[in-house]
Amino acid sequence: MPSSFHPTNWSKACVHWIHEIQVVFEPPAPVVPGTGGFLRITRLGAPQIAVLVAMAFTLHCTRPPATFTPPRPRLDRLPSAPEAPAFVQEGVASWYGGDGDGFAGQPTASGEAYDPDAYTCAHRTLPLGTLVKVTNLENGHHAIFRVNDRGPFTKGRLLDLSRKGAEVLGFIGQGVTQVRLQTVNAQGLPMPLDPSLDQQDPYVVQVAALSDPANIAALEDELADAFGPVTTQDVVTGRGLQVKRVRVGSYTRRQDAEKAAQQIAKLLKDRGVEPFITRRR
Repeated sequence: MPSSFHPTNWSKACVHWIHEIQVVFEPPAPVVPGTGGFLRITRLGAPQIAVLVAMAFTLHCTRPPATFTPPRPRLDRLPSAPEAPAFVQEGVASWYGGDGDGFAGQPTASGEAYDPDAYTCAHRTLPLGTLVKVTNLENGHHAIFRVNDRGPFTKGRLLDLSRKGAEVLGFIGQGVTQVRLQTVNAQGLPMPLDPSLDQQDPYVVQVAALSDPANIAALEDELADAFGPVTTQDVVTGRGLQVKRVRVGSYTRRQDAEKAAQQIAKLLKDRGVEPFITRRR
């Protein structure tokens, strides 16, 4: 007889157990309205929630886009007027202070002794002490110089550089060159001229530089009749010659000085006189 643990007995036992199983389905219990838990409440409210979401989306999509209105500027931060540009000129430059020309050690228009090895220059009208960046247009060399003297007094020339300036700009051998000058500040940046300096050091028209006292007196009388007060300035040339510079007027506006220079040139056209504008100092 087989053991109760034999596989055949296991199979019979399983078949008998399956036949004993009965599955009973009970009817669902009735649900009282208002109850039923979170899921039932969610199902009941879903249509209303969907309607609200659709309305919100429609309002958002049809709303006009926002516009940006720039803030009004504050009265204490209004933009300031642009500064005047730096003073710029182009022309012929020469140099002075060579061996034997007699300029070394002579007083300049600023009162200091002329030093050929200093970074200085002479200009007819730029205020004394003005810094200028000078560029040699023939080779591109440039440097900054301080105006401390008046000149050049040769027709057609713009600037007289020191001997050092001619060396740095590379034209000491040829004597003259084409340059561009620009007014700058102590840092070498472009800087406009101060108009108030025209009041402190007005323009004058230099008519001639003479050494004969009789010729000086005659010219003074002739100019005084037509242009008012005439002044003279004693100077010593590089060769040691004592002369007087005969000058007319004291103008705070350059255009007034230019008008007077044209009238003087017309008056003295038969004498080879070529008046030019410079400063009182």
